[in-house]
Amino acid sequence: MQPTPGPTGPPVAGPSGAPDIAGPTGPPVAGPSGPPADVNPAQFDPLAEIEDARARRQGREDRLKMLEKKRNSARINVYLFLAVTVILGIFSFFPGPIHGDVSDNPQAQMSPNEAEAWVRDGGDNDYRDKIWDGSTNASSAHMNIYIPPPLPDMGSTSAVRVEVTFVSYRNSGSTDFKAGMFDGDCDQPHPPHEALHADSWHLSEEDLPPGEQVEFTLYTQPGQKCILVEWVEPVSNPGTLATMDVEVAVYWPRMFTVPVGLITFLMAGFAFIGAQKTGKSYKELKYPEGQPEKKIEEEVLEAAESEHRGEQLGVPDVETPEDTDAPEIGGPNLAEAAASPEQDDVISEATEAVVEESTESGGSASEWTDEQLLGAGWTQEQIDSMRNG
Repeated sequence: MQPTPGPTGPPVAGPSGAPDIAGPTGPPVAGPSGPPADVNPAQFDPLAEIEDARARRQGREDRLKMLEKKRNSARINVYLFLAVTVILGIFSFFPGPIHGDVSDNPQAQMSPNEAEAWVRDGGDNDYRDKIWDGSTNASSAHMNIYIPPPLPDMGSTSAVRVEVTFVSYRNSGSTDFKAGMFDGDCDQPHPPHEALHADSWHLSEEDLPPGEQVEFTLYTQPGQKCILVEWVEPVSNPGTLATMDVEVAVYWPRMFTVPVGLITFLMAGFAFIGAQKTGKSYKELKYPEGQPEKKIEEEVLEAAESEHRGEQLGVPDVETPEDTDAPEIGGPNLAEAAASPEQDDVISEATEAVVEESTESGGSASEWTDEQLLGAGWTQEQIDSMRNG
């Protein structure tokens, strides 16, 4: 068998030069340094976990204190604004300074001549604040009154209520009178009462006896005013004897108290809403799982009461009054019953039953110890009789 011929010719040339695949160039890329930013160190370090829990608890307590303080402050604001609203509402029912005084008439018992002499002697110097005709020879009474605040005429919105009390002391002639609130001072001329607004003047056509009192209401705008009251029929030969007396109460404080009261009431509403929101946030943070139906103190008290009731049911305590005679039960006492023949028969039957039970259970009574027999109800005489027999 001839051998197989091998390859002929020159060998095949292999790859020459550097390989085509280039290796990495430049400095190596730096790896991550330190722990990952999104990983909590408390997951790996128990101490860090404890510190993290403590920090969370402290932050929760601080936020609870802040919310509780904010809630209490909001509640105080509610009470404060409501109190201010009530106070302003109360003051709105009271007038400002009252002008005039109808409670005192120093000329009530005077004649015309006595009144003239009284005025001539200066007796009316102490009554300059009265709105009456007892100091002048006129058939009218007037006074300058300033009504704050200085506001523009806004119709009924800025109108001020004026309560007028009129007392007639006229003895003759008609008692019809007119009263009105005019702009400006009383020293300057004024138009007739009929030229005023219907709410700013009043006409009385009642027949008034001396000393009769009439009350009516006028409305006017703030500013400098003059109240003028005059008889429709002038007094003939007027003297200094008073024929009318007037008192005016201006309710201008309402111009301040009502708007401010509305504002404080709205502020109380806003404070109440804030208190509700803060209280809700406080409860959600303090009770994440919902507010318990009962407080811990109530639960402890109920548990103590139920335990106390259980003890009373388990061991009843019956008290017998000292002055109550206990019922006497007839029959022999305990010693007589133990010494009776019937009791001996009962004991003998019980003993025989114990012996039979012990025999049936697999052993004779002689195999029992004295303690076991005594525990089974035997007497020492029966045990000695059995041992000796």
